[in-house]
Amino acid sequence: MHLRSNGSRGAPTSRLAVGDHSLRIASSGTGPPDFLCLHGLVDQLEIWDRLVGPLSERGRAIRLDLRGHGESDAPPGPYRREDLARDVVALLDALEISRAILVGHSMGGVIAMTTALAYPDRVAGLVLIGTASQCSEKVADWYERIARAGETDGTAGLVRAIYGERSDKRIAGDARGIAHVTRTLQSLYRDPLTPKLATLGCPALVLVGEKDPMGPKASGIIAEQLPDATLREIPNRGHWLHVEAADLVIEALDPWLAQQRPEVP
Repeated sequence: MHLRSNGSRGAPTSRLAVGDHSLRIASSGTGPPDFLCLHGLVDQLEIWDRLVGPLSERGRAIRLDLRGHGESDAPPGPYRREDLARDVVALLDALEISRAILVGHSMGGVIAMTTALAYPDRVAGLVLIGTASQCSEKVADWYERIARAGETDGTAGLVRAIYGERSDKRIAGDARGIAHVTRTLQSLYRDPLTPKLATLGCPALVLVGEKDPMGPKASGIIAEQLPDATLREIPNRGHWLHVEAADLVIEALDPWLAQQRPEVP
């Protein structure tokens, strides 16, 4: 690993090889437990800055730029959800972590659930924030429009497709790689995770903001399907709970973590 500095809570970042490509990661604290934080679409590892301090006081907090995002590589596509899960397990292997608690926001939650389904022995628990296990045809079409915008107009096209024509937001990463990742979310329409979740044995904490535009119902569906799930709806909060209400995330995490600690390696 080649270390270099960044502005993320003072934690240095490194590039970690996972097969034929590499991912940018940052790690702080000492595990177990090991928390692996998986961000949402077009975000980067810095999105966890407000949560990483409390997590690193409770274990080791590891963040990454998912493939195609930020400074991570974008291998040739197309991608499947299972490819993103394979990145997660390859990262755990490289860090010599046998089992981790996967903390996933939005798209990161989809990856976390996919990883738990494909590699159940590597997942000690799930913390799912504002995510979904399925999508409608309308949402699938929106994902396709995002992917096409990235392919034709780069990151500027992604911004317009996601945030609107007048947005001044910026997206860091490889636009084609992000397009490939976006289509893994589109697959939730024809191949939803929902009917598969009942097979998961790991404990899960499902968190959602009352004002999340995705709607609390999506998190409720997940919690209903998972055999061992705790659902918490955070009043008057939106989609990015780890940004706007990190203290409330920790408030929900602590009692859940205390119950699971005997199961965490």
